[in-house]
Amino acid sequence: MTLIFKETTNKDNYTRVAQLKDVQAAGSLLVHKEKHTIVLFYSDNKVYAIDNRCPHMGFPLQGSPCKDGIVTCPWHYARFDIASGGTFDSWADDVPAFPVEIRDGEVWVNLAPPVNPHVHQRQRLEDGLKQSISLVIAKSTIALLDIGVNPAEPFQIGLKFGTSYNKTGWSIGLTIHTCMINLLPYLDEEDKPRALFHGLSAVANDSADAPPLFVVQPLPNSTVDFPTLKSWFCQFIEVRDSEAAQRCLVSAIRSGANLEQVADMLFSSATDHRYLDIGHTLDFINKALEALDVVGWEAAESVLPSLVSGLANASRMEESNSWRYPVDLVAILESAFEQLPTVLSAGVRFVHSK
Repeated sequence: MTLIFKETTNKDNYTRVAQLKDVQAAGSLLVHKEKHTIVLFYSDNKVYAIDNRCPHMGFPLQGSPCKDGIVTCPWHYARFDIASGGTFDSWADDVPAFPVEIRDGEVWVNLAPPVNPHVHQRQRLEDGLKQSISLVIAKSTIALLDIGVNPAEPFQIGLKFGTSYNKTGWSIGLTIHTCMINLLPYLDEEDKPRALFHGLSAVANDSADAPPLFVVQPLPNSTVDFPTLKSWFCQFIEVRDSEAAQRCLVSAIRSGANLEQVADMLFSSATDHRYLDIGHTLDFINKALEALDVVGWEAAESVLPSLVSGLANASRMEESNSWRYPVDLVAILESAFEQLPTVLSAGVRFVHSK
C-alpha cells in the first residue's frame, strides 16, 4: 500500500518513477525502471505499483479496471488485490507488488524483489498439485529449473504429495513420475522440464478428489526382530489386512531394516501369488524403490506404506476364472516352478563343463 511522508525519508531502497500528478491524471501509468515494467494505479487517493505482466499468461495489466481495490485483467479475468498483488484465482498467480512512497509530489517505488522466488515457486507447485491445475504445475516446474534448482527437488515434492494424498496408494501416476526422473539424465536440457511436468501432472491426476493416506505409527517400543515382522507382514497381506501390514512395514523401517531387507519383505508378499494385478504390483514396488534412490532412504517410512494397499487388495490371478478355465494355467505354472531348480542346476553344470 502507499505510504505518504511529509518529509523525505531514506531513499536507499527506493527509486523515483513518476510524478504523482501524472499518475492521478492517467489512472494507470506504465513506467520502466531497472529492467522492470511497472504499472502504477491511482485508486482511493493512493498509488499502488504492480508488475505489468499478468502472471497467468503474460498479457499487460496497464489499463485494467480497478474497482474496490481489485484489479481485473481484461484478457482472462484474473483478479488481484491491488495492494498485495495476491490473486483470487488459483489458476493465475500472485502478481509482484512493490512498496510505494510519495515524496514531495513524486512517486518512489522499492524495486527490491518482493518475494523469494524459490520459496514462491515451491508453493506454487504444491498449489498446482493440490488443485490439479496443469498450467500452474508446468510454470512452477520451469521456473524452479530456471533458477537452478536440482530436478530432484520438484520430483520429491511430487513424490511426497502423491504418497500422502491418495488413500488407494501407489499407482500409475507415481510410476510415471519415477520413470520421468529416471529418464532425465538422458534428455536434452529443453526436454527436462517437459518430462518433470508429465510426471507431476500424472501424480496430480491420480490424487484429484482422492482422500489422503494416513500412515500408521510403528509398534511402540518394539523389539520384534525383522524375520518376525516380515512373517507378520506377509500373513496380513494374505488376509488383505492393509492396516496391520502397514504397521509391520513401518515398524521394520523404524527399527533399522535396510533397503535389501525391506525389498525382500515387499517382494516376498508380492510373489506369494501368481502375477498380482497382471504385473502392476511388482512394477509399483520397483518404482517406489527407484524413487528412494533419488530422494534417499530417509523417505522410506513415508513412501513405502503407499504400496501396502495395492499389495493387500491386488487381484490374484489364480482366483480368476480366465486362469483356471478351460485350461488351469496355475497348475501348469506350479509344475514349471517345481522343475526350475533342477533345470537351473543342470544349466549351471553345463556352463561350468565348457
